[in-house]
Amino acid sequence: MSGSDPADDVADDASYGSLSAAFWALVIFGGLAIGGWDFAHIYWNALSSVGYPIDVIDNLKVTLLALEAIGGGGTVAVIGYVVWRYAAPHRAAARALRPGEGKYTVTMWTIGVLLLMTMSIFMGASALAQTDEAAHPIQQVDTNRQLHVEVVGSQWVWRMDADGVPYTQSERLVVPSKTLVNLDVTSADVIHSFAIQELGIKKDAIPGQVNHASFMVDGVSGETTVAAGGQQLPADVYQINCAELCGKGHSKMVAKLYVVSPEDYATWVHAQNGTVPDSATAEGGS
Repeated sequence: MSGSDPADDVADDASYGSLSAAFWALVIFGGLAIGGWDFAHIYWNALSSVGYPIDVIDNLKVTLLALEAIGGGGTVAVIGYVVWRYAAPHRAAARALRPGEGKYTVTMWTIGVLLLMTMSIFMGASALAQTDEAAHPIQQVDTNRQLHVEVVGSQWVWRMDADGVPYTQSERLVVPSKTLVNLDVTSADVIHSFAIQELGIKKDAIPGQVNHASFMVDGVSGETTVAAGGQQLPADVYQINCAELCGKGHSKMVAKLYVVSPEDYATWVHAQNGTVPDSATAEGGS
């Protein structure tokens, strides 16, 4: 019985090693590319943030991604080196470790990972304290103007009552920029969740319970308009969704948030035969 040709075995081994190296290189560098794109996307959002609380959230995400790049990037670099070093034709026989060899490297690596995890926990808690758990959210923004809005979710519509507006808004909600909008969110039937993803807002609407959230949009670029007494007021628009599966009409439980300037908001409210509350016309701040 004839054996296989050693030269063929070497060629097959080299071919397999090259394919393996190419596969892992694709995995590693593909992951780095995706991570880099994610980092750039979040960093750009942080630079062009529209206001509170999304600016705090975006800056936290950028910081966490930077920490992940430091810790995870070093790990990926080591893996990449090992894949290249031990792939054919560079593969060499592994040398047995001496007792205690590399223990300081492992120790420092472990300490570094624990420090990164601890920093992430404290930064996340800080961001939560500045946003969702803020006792006095008006202190987090550069304005003295506030507007109160009561939000009630029911299958499958949002009912929103803003101070000074003489009727309930449903398919759309109009609010002023440079004004802290305070939301009281509840539900009339099942659990819903009031969410405006672009502004960093997500608050559960629970029957018999009122949850609070706040947001502020710094300015208006005029991507769309809102009609008021024959005028077209420049506005920006954001989508309101239900973020909790609430029944067969869940996907259609949407509304639009329109943000106009404080001056245009007064024009719009007066066109609705309403009155802008004093809290939304307070002087000071931005």
